[in-house]
Amino acid sequence: MITDNMTFKGAYDRIYSLLENVPDRKFDCVCIFEQFIAPKEELYTHPDSICPENALQMAVNAAHRRSEGYPLQYILGEWEFYGLSFKVGEGVLIPRPETEFVVDEAIRLIDEIYRDRKLIVADLCAGTGCIAISIAGNRRDKVKTFAVEYSGDAFPYLVDNIGRHSADVTMIRGDVSNGRLLDNFVDDDGEETGIDLIVSNPPYLTDEEMNDLQKEITFEPDTALYGGSDGLKFYRVISALWGSILNKGGAIVFEACDNLASEMVKILEASGFEDINTVMSCGHVRALSARKK
Repeated sequence: MITDNMTFKGAYDRIYSLLENVPDRKFDCVCIFEQFIAPKEELYTHPDSICPENALQMAVNAAHRRSEGYPLQYILGEWEFYGLSFKVGEGVLIPRPETEFVVDEAIRLIDEIYRDRKLIVADLCAGTGCIAISIAGNRRDKVKTFAVEYSGDAFPYLVDNIGRHSADVTMIRGDVSNGRLLDNFVDDDGEETGIDLIVSNPPYLTDEEMNDLQKEITFEPDTALYGGSDGLKFYRVISALWGSILNKGGAIVFEACDNLASEMVKILEASGFEDINTVMSCGHVRALSARKK
């Protein structure tokens, strides 16, 4: 129950009580308190301050939604990735820490491939743009970056995030399985060019995994999750179709997972890739990279 003149401490306790079934209860409680009421320092230094009634109501409503499995990231409207804050919401995949390994591996390859011109980088199935923007920001002088996204729900988040970070990233709206998109890549002089590095965190959940999603993940768009019956649909398309316009010595980096890694290696080899590198963390596959022969 919301009462008049509820203090910061009372509001925090109320939010906390509503998050009984949330795994990281304290973290979520602090995030919701900060989002709608006041910085957490105010809670500790002025616990008897009175909450504005409308702020308290919004916080309580958010806590109710969170207790029902609604993603914290959507409640907050933004989430951190690679040291940057990205706008998120319904219709776009939430950036995850595991995807940072894709950026790490891409940056390693950029430094390895780079010679005397800007490399053309294409982030396919870009979503929020977190991969493209992180790469562009960390290797600004070495890359010309493109971000390709098809979803009409996700594309506005890509636009917003590129703007909020003033990122040097060119947006392309389109389906990565459409070969006509391959003509959209030009260098700084406006000349058509091949691609030097492909990066992608494509949809890769299988039929079985889609039928057994955690409650939170069911709020994210199926189009950003489902990778066909075996989860490999987009890996096949990107490796074969987009690999065809990779420049000689160019590279590809995919987000990967344990159960698909061995089949992904076969797909890359069949599409003419070599020097396949598996990026591991805590005993799990996080990314795969390969070079074009």
